[in-house]
Amino acid sequence: MASKGTNKAIEALQRRHEAERTALKAAVDAGAVVRRAQERRASELARLDAVVVEAEQGADFALAVLASLVAPDVTAMLTEETPARVRQGQQRASAEDVASRVGELTDSVVAVARRRGRPKGGGVRPGGGDVESAASVPAAGVERVGALAGEPPGAG
Repeated sequence: MASKGTNKAIEALQRRHEAERTALKAAVDAGAVVRRAQERRASELARLDAVVVEAEQGADFALAVLASLVAPDVTAMLTEETPARVRQGQQRASAEDVASRVGELTDSVVAVARRRGRPKGGGVRPGGGDVESAASVPAAGVERVGALAGEPPGAG
């Protein structure tokens, strides 16, 4: 009987070891899958970050070109961007590339306006009081983008 009990114990121990090996292999394989997924995510994020940077550069360039052709505040209103975003585009875009594109569009050489910080005076009149916001004054002959897209007047 002792030998029969010992054999059963050995078989139980072997089954236990086999279960442990199977569980270990599953855990190692699952860990490898997680690491591969993390690596894939990192590479996709890097690729998407590059796409975003490229898109931002294109937007900066387009805003700078438009701001060279019309007033920056009008550019902000037309594109529904903030004036700060338009200034940022003007600062980031290459002046030479912007001048070249403006020249292509207008068939002439145009000096590109570059924004570097806040202008002197900062929007305050010498006699006191703030200068009226350019965004609150409608530009002659200029409609908002939303109005062009079929919004009813006054909806923006």
